[in-house]
Amino acid sequence: MTTKTVLGTSFNSESIVAFKLPVPCGGTLLLGSQQDRLVVADWMDGWHHQRIMNRLLRHTQATLIFGKTPVIERAISWLNAYFAGNRDAPDIPLHFFGTPFQLRIWNALQRIPYGKTITYGELAASVGCPLGTRAAGVAVGENPFSIIVPCHRVVGKDMSVTGYGGGYAAKKFLLALELGVTVDALPFKNSVHPKGKI
Repeated sequence: MTTKTVLGTSFNSESIVAFKLPVPCGGTLLLGSQQDRLVVADWMDGWHHQRIMNRLLRHTQATLIFGKTPVIERAISWLNAYFAGNRDAPDIPLHFFGTPFQLRIWNALQRIPYGKTITYGELAASVGCPLGTRAAGVAVGENPFSIIVPCHRVVGKDMSVTGYGGGYAAKKFLLALELGVTVDALPFKNSVHPKGKI
């Protein structure tokens, strides 16, 4: 089996085992694992899903087969606990494929605490790129691990609920769950842009 290295992460042509998981906030996540690590957890109907899958398959040169693995079971267990109100951060081995800037943004997303939100501008500044708000927004949209890497905790500079791969309703559901309020009581505005403004 040949391996190569891209941006410090190895990959090979071993199959990716995938599982479709319907979630309580609506929609279905595609969970995928390879070599005991999760490589994707993305909304199957999300507006950026095909782009995320194209990047994953380009880097891994793998094919998808459907089934379950221990790491997928681990992700399912964490997601079930999360939707039941558990606040523990995920302890799931993740394998990212992306540019250095994307990796910095995705790492920063993992540092946003449960029940907290930040703006895209604050996110960009946190990785040393205070003028990169729009680039940060693009990288957030490319996050391959929805919910597990909590991009739903990023909101617009005017505190609007911006676009989300799982849709506005899913993002509001997740924010309400974490804040312990009803969706109607969320302290955020609705974004008017179809994919959200930053």
